[in-house]
Amino acid sequence: MRVVESYLPSASFFRPGQPGFGAAVKRLWSNTRSDYVFHLEDDWVALTELGEEIFSPFSDPRVMQVSFHTADQNWDIAKHGHIHERNEYARFLGIKIPLFRTFPKFTTSPSILRGSFARQAASLMDEARDPEKQFYSGVNAKLEELAAPHKNYIFSPRQTPVIRDTGREWRDNRKIKKVIENTTSYWIKE
Repeated sequence: MRVVESYLPSASFFRPGQPGFGAAVKRLWSNTRSDYVFHLEDDWVALTELGEEIFSPFSDPRVMQVSFHTADQNWDIAKHGHIHERNEYARFLGIKIPLFRTFPKFTTSPSILRGSFARQAASLMDEARDPEKQFYSGVNAKLEELAAPHKNYIFSPRQTPVIRDTGREWRDNRKIKKVIENTTSYWIKE
């Protein structure tokens, strides 16, 4: 907190009695007031300079999030483009059948969000679940409905990653494993 205060003297800090990932994102996003929200976590590093050009995708009014292309993400910009979406499938007798529809994938990785969208999404989040998974896993219909007409633009001006997650490396070195059950994330020692 001292480091943050040294750079941002007016920063607010939340110290909940019961910590939780979903609750933290909901609390943070719902307490924003600006037109754009910079969602950042402490275990990421930039691989390149990032400037005002990160706001250019917002010229499309459907773009609600500009997420940064991460080195840990298996997203091929040349093949899939800059809009982060996932194909929709149905299962019939255990076989995955494409429905030839897509839906947007929003993220809690470092990104910039339209403030109004972040606050609206936060109001619909279930604190007990992984907030990212609620956008597209069939567990929060209202949040999926909010997200459906919008887009998440993956910022990658040279079609290469612009950030890297150092937390995965930290976890791996300590043999800590992230587990997702029923769209709830928790971490266990292996």
